[in-house]
Amino acid sequence: MKSWIGDIPNTHVRDFQRKKVYDAEDKCIFWEKPDKLPIYSFRGKISQIADWAKVPVPTILEDGHEYAYATPTQIVLPYPITKTMPFICHEMAHVINYNTKNADHHGKHFATVYLAIVKKFIGKDAYEELVSNFRAKNVQYLTHDNIDDIMRLSNKTVTK
Repeated sequence: MKSWIGDIPNTHVRDFQRKKVYDAEDKCIFWEKPDKLPIYSFRGKISQIADWAKVPVPTILEDGHEYAYATPTQIVLPYPITKTMPFICHEMAHVINYNTKNADHHGKHFATVYLAIVKKFIGKDAYEELVSNFRAKNVQYLTHDNIDDIMRLSNKTVTK
């Protein structure tokens, strides 16, 4: 039985940090009461993040789904609460990560992209809070916050 939604790459890669990432998010103040963005605004934020990361803007789906999730080409935000910056940043980190050679779901490459998005699009305080909670929950990430550096690292071939 598959444990993922949508057409994502590297389904053979174990999502070992998923619970840790979710637990870290649960401790963040910026996740507690996010403001819902108007339709034009949340769509614009998704486009801004994609442009910043130099990846194609994903198709945005709002209806007919039970969960928020992302693939390399789609972002699904089915409820008003999912049209907020924390959800958008998390799901766009998946879109960006899935557009690299080292797509790792909630792994260190995802976590690095996620931190960079939060810093750029929510702010330094939220970034520092998320870093602190990642450390507390032992979430692995790379120590880069320049998207060009992150994309270069995420597109290197990993040898085992």
